Amino acid sequence: MTFLRYFLYIVAGALASSVLGGLFACGVSFVSPDLVKGLFSHEVGTGLPRYAAAGGMIWGIFLGTAVMAFSLLLVTAVQVAKLLRKKADERGDA
Repeated sequence: MTFLRYFLYIVAGALASSVLGGLFACGVSFVSPDLVKGLFSHEVGTGLPRYAAAGGMIWGIFLGTAVMAFSLLLVTAVQVAKLLRKKADERGDA
């Protein structure tokens, strides 16, 4: 169950990075609306901070997913290494 617990922690971290990405992009749109207009193309009638928050959430979830995949790879490698070491110790290989 350790793997499942780590997986849920990492999924929560990916979602949190999505929210943080949205908040960051929203803040950038308040400070420099021209920058956000140049990065994204939005419709004229929509609010720029709202659109920037959506774009930031998308990039945040991409980055969070990349971190999640890397973390799962590391956790899996550690678990496999422990299993191999345990088998080697049982056989008497030192």
